Amino acid sequence: GCGAREGLNKIGAILGWSEACVATYPGDMATALYALDAKVRVRAPDGLERLIVITDFHRLPGDTPQRDNNLEHGELIVAIELPVSAGDFARHSHYLKVRDRASYAFAMVSVAAALDMDGSRIRQARVVLGSVAHKPWRSAEAEAVLVGQRADERTFKRAAEAALRDARPLAHNTHKVELGRRSVVRALMRASRLA
Repeated sequence: GCGAREGLNKIGAILGWSEACVATYPGDMATALYALDAKVRVRAPDGLERLIVITDFHRLPGDTPQRDNNLEHGELIVAIELPVSAGDFARHSHYLKVRDRASYAFAMVSVAAALDMDGSRIRQARVVLGSVAHKPWRSAEAEAVLVGQRADERTFKRAAEAALRDARPLAHNTHKVELGRRSVVRALMRASRLA
């Protein structure tokens, strides 16, 4: 089992964890790349290359938390590719990182928010939370709440509720649920230029 489940787990996962592991993915870059629909180009030892959609690159822990990505033995990442459609989000995107202290630290919660807007209406949305799961957590539920709606705080609060609806906090990290909700709203406000 995972010793962090019963220990001091304030930075542990609140989404997607298993009995085997409650560790979170701490990085910033992948969280932002999830919001832009990036692809990971990998090369095998024999020179063959393949593309992995970034949302399929990382794995949830299940019973094999030591296997946290979908690289095959000997494969190396050689490039990160962004689709042309990533430009749709260029004007209305924001990355928010909430930490315990201002100096260098991993996020307690982070959010990558990207909106494709037509005036005040949201055409497309990407909401990805970091440091809440074993991999960056893209919330299709939050995105569904946003699409077709007017960009305003009320809509963003509904999206935040949807994003954290399935949260399962541990003994010492219940604060991460509300912190996550507030962070989603704040990131969306900044992405939409309402804040």
